[in-house]
Amino acid sequence: MDLFDEEVDELATRKNVKKFFEKIFPRLIMLSGLDSTQLQSPTLSDMPTSKPVGNTNEKKIINMLEAQRLVKEVINSIKCCRGHGSTILYDVYLLNIADWKTANKIGYSHARYQDLKNQSLLDFADAFMYEKDFHVYK
Repeated sequence: MDLFDEEVDELATRKNVKKFFEKIFPRLIMLSGLDSTQLQSPTLSDMPTSKPVGNTNEKKIINMLEAQRLVKEVINSIKCCRGHGSTILYDVYLLNIADWKTANKIGYSHARYQDLKNQSLLDFADAFMYEKDFHVYK
């Protein structure tokens, strides 16, 4: 299959990306133990603890590390967005800055800002597609 064989339903793809950022990504950040504005490596205490039963602690650490990897991949994919796209996605979905404040920050009207945001959502879908494909094809 060629990468550009199928036509993308842009509206449905943007909806998928928005749903990811609004519903799944905040949970992913919580699971990772990372602060959304400052990525940090996990710290493991060297203090003695009670002996775990089974591999539940190992499983938790593996899940946390996978969540951290995905959060970092999201941030890397955001950085790949064109123009002001990376600023828009980073401000809105990582820093939780209101759309109107981000629009003022980059100096665009609400209508133009929405166009740029819509394009940045599509750019993110392209950049992140090897982790998860948010595209909806016609």
